[in-house]
Amino acid sequence: MKYLIMVVLSVMLLAGCSANGTNSESHAEAKDSTAPFDIPEKTKYTNNPQASNDRNLKKAGDHAEDENGQLTLKAIKEGQTVEEVGPMQLVIEDIKVMNYSPSPDLIDYFHAFSHNGANFDYIKFTVAIKNTSDQPVNFAPIDLLETNTGEKKDFDDDFYLENLYGDYEPGEVKVGNMGFVLNETSVDELESITITTSDVMDGEQKSINEGEEMTIPFK
Repeated sequence: MKYLIMVVLSVMLLAGCSANGTNSESHAEAKDSTAPFDIPEKTKYTNNPQASNDRNLKKAGDHAEDENGQLTLKAIKEGQTVEEVGPMQLVIEDIKVMNYSPSPDLIDYFHAFSHNGANFDYIKFTVAIKNTSDQPVNFAPIDLLETNTGEKKDFDDDFYLENLYGDYEPGEVKVGNMGFVLNETSVDELESITITTSDVMDGEQKSINEGEEMTIPFK
């Protein structure tokens, strides 16, 4: 009788472990992990003509000011999120939501992105992308961004303009930043973001891998 009870308990335990393993393999929600390639430290940040320097903003409430304007960090999602899209390896890290008051000479520039070019919130990503294949490809790390409130942005809404979209030579690594103005989503409402990459295209603009979608929780 004791042997029978032990067998039943073992079967139940194995079933539970199997169920947990299935859940851990779900890709519906992106998980923090370690970058699969070396990211050159010196390329992680470059001064951007459209945005103030946010390197020293580490916690909510931190403030910075320079010739481009004033920034206040309102929320931050630390850590790295890794996704593979065919031969493309994508790393997203240190997602920040900031309030920005650009300098007067930049206000006209931001009228194309914001309902109020003088002051607005935006979400910023530091990204690194590597083409691991032996052929040149075309790729956009963020083809579509959607907040949990339904606000959508595409790659044309990125105001950092650091040339992270486009052609990647074999083995090429690009590192930079992307910024998207939040016109319809307040920081208090922001619970998650869903990112969809573009397809990976070959030299003849034919898709060799479909884009991937990942949801990153923000709270």
